[in-house]
Amino acid sequence: MNTLTFLSQPLLWGLSLAAIPIIIHLLFRRRFRRIDWAPMHYLKLSIQRNRRRIRLEQLLLLALRTLIILLLFFMVARPVMHAAGLGGWLGGRSRTGQIVLIDDSLSMGHQDQGRSALERAQELAADVLKTVGPKDRFTLLQSSQADEPLLREVELAAGDDVAQLIAGLQVSDTFTSWEPVLEALDELIVSGTYPIHEVTVITDLRRAGWENRVASIGDRWAGREVRLRLFDVGSDKTTDLAVDDLLRVDRLSLVDTPLRWEAVIYNRASVDAAEQEAHFIVDGQASLVRLPAIAAGQVARITLAATFQQAGLHHVALELPDDDLPGNNSRRDVVDVRDEMNLLLVDGEPSTDPLGGEVDFLKEALTSGLGGTPAFRAEVLPDSGWAALAGSRPDLLVLANLATINADEANMLERAVRGGAGLMVFLGEQVDPDAYNSLLYKGGAGLLPARLLAIVDETSNGLLVDDSASGPLDSLLQLSPAVLEGIRVRQTYEVVLPANETDDVRVLARWNDAQSSPAVLEKKFGAGRVLLWTVTADQQWSGWPTEPSYVLAVCEAAKAVARGEAHSRGLTAGEVLKRPLPAGREITNAEIELPGVPAPEKMRVERGDATGDSETNSLAALTFDKTHRAGLYKLVWQDAQSGAQDDLYFVNHDVRESDLSRIAAAEVEGSFGRLKPEVIPAFSGTDAPIAIRGKEIWRSLAVGLLCMLAAESCLATWTGRQR
Repeated sequence: MNTLTFLSQPLLWGLSLAAIPIIIHLLFRRRFRRIDWAPMHYLKLSIQRNRRRIRLEQLLLLALRTLIILLLFFMVARPVMHAAGLGGWLGGRSRTGQIVLIDDSLSMGHQDQGRSALERAQELAADVLKTVGPKDRFTLLQSSQADEPLLREVELAAGDDVAQLIAGLQVSDTFTSWEPVLEALDELIVSGTYPIHEVTVITDLRRAGWENRVASIGDRWAGREVRLRLFDVGSDKTTDLAVDDLLRVDRLSLVDTPLRWEAVIYNRASVDAAEQEAHFIVDGQASLVRLPAIAAGQVARITLAATFQQAGLHHVALELPDDDLPGNNSRRDVVDVRDEMNLLLVDGEPSTDPLGGEVDFLKEALTSGLGGTPAFRAEVLPDSGWAALAGSRPDLLVLANLATINADEANMLERAVRGGAGLMVFLGEQVDPDAYNSLLYKGGAGLLPARLLAIVDETSNGLLVDDSASGPLDSLLQLSPAVLEGIRVRQTYEVVLPANETDDVRVLARWNDAQSSPAVLEKKFGAGRVLLWTVTADQQWSGWPTEPSYVLAVCEAAKAVARGEAHSRGLTAGEVLKRPLPAGREITNAEIELPGVPAPEKMRVERGDATGDSETNSLAALTFDKTHRAGLYKLVWQDAQSGAQDDLYFVNHDVRESDLSRIAAAEVEGSFGRLKPEVIPAFSGTDAPIAIRGKEIWRSLAVGLLCMLAAESCLATWTGRQR
């Protein structure tokens, strides 16, 4: 095992120059001719007495000058002292537990000069293997699965197999948070066979992930005399163009109805990104999307749309051209397209006359067809006994001028909306404000976004739609201002907004009166949404229901607040996939197909029982926790009642890994409390790996060289004195 290596070995040829002082000494050594002269007799006796001392001084000066030249070239060759070799010199080496952790987070895929940080880490880890003693216990793990080591306390008898294992590692799409990773390492240290541990962490030293404090871990390791080395294989280059989000704009997806997404593209480079072409992929079919030029450090938002002809699961993706970090160049979504939406309309003032009922205009508007195709299936319920029928899990429930409500009905509404259903409330003269405020507003904690006050008899013309942020009434902004100005209202319901503003409550539109009274309000409640209209759904308070803008407004609002996906199908890499199931079902043969993996893997079945929440089925689920790679995950299983079942999930990369800003070595060293780790740049400018498990000693040699120069000067003065 080598004990000393050099980073600049060619410079060792300069050691031959150490012969120069010796040659000079030999060439200029003085030779004297013997002359017998009486006065020199006494001088000769004196020289003979001091000859040994003078010769010793000259030899010391010669040796010192020779050593200075040797040390100079030895220093510039950048020697690295190995702790293992030093231990051998001192009489043997203790058995240790060698732990090597390779950071395989997304940022390790960043390439510089044609090589990724992970490739550098693999090369470095292969060299680490050569320094592991035959009796050491070796542990290998990766940051994405720190709790599941690839190797656990093995003796390296077949290094080639381990080297192949390291070479086969791939970059994951996960985020590395160092506190839990180091906690997992701590458990391995505590349970290790040997008391002495050396931990080697190979990472790119990106700032993301070091936010959490690790001082307590460092203090524990300092007490156990753990040696920690962090090898930096990262690059200072931070150029990157990433898809940070692919956000679905429309809550509800219906057949033959355009579905929109907003893509967020972030240019983290220090230079502007020119226009380029990306691919928008719908069910495997790609179409070109022209991206705008994006200034350095800026974000571009582009709108994408797709129309699906068949109901069922469909998948979309946006892919950017390849760059230095390919792992964040794409983002995915899976959408469950439906044939229709189920509505329950509670008529607080029914009538047998044509369009005389409270919800007649509303039903006609919703069922007349959206884009030429019927999308809503509406059922009208009377104002009595409606709560029992509403338990059938409608996608949208509408209360129109309903006089009053009791506690059981209010609780049913809260459960439905919290579970994802939509609720629209139209007011009228029959509404009991006290009951609504008590059971539905609840001082701001209930379903209603505002407290009801009283009916206002005031005529106004015009509707003002809030355009500061996207909302359910955005479609009205596309109309001519004259269309909205023509909306005439005779009566409205005055409401009082909560004193403390929250992100859950928002005024979507206001009437064009002196007070700019709220017209439509929205509140997010659990997984669902509530819309409060301060006008009736019929013509009693306004002529709006007879105008085309009314059809557009209620249809788009219904789509925006109706129940969306039955459950979320999107995850971030590293999260646990949990597919809810009906409680009490017999599930068998549950498997999952992973992206890029030919063979499916088994899924774990969490059994449910009758106590499970009927809205979320939280006690029964298929679970899988190895979602470390972005892509599509297909689930298949057998249900004893329903037969063969399948589902589709998507996993996206963690956007935090797109932040390529670096953290200084001194900052990392100072974050470990009493432990003082070594932070070592693993590659030189020529991309050659440094010596492993060692420390450069050129600084110490430089100090020694200065001391020798001072000693040489003093000794030269001493030997050249008058005798």
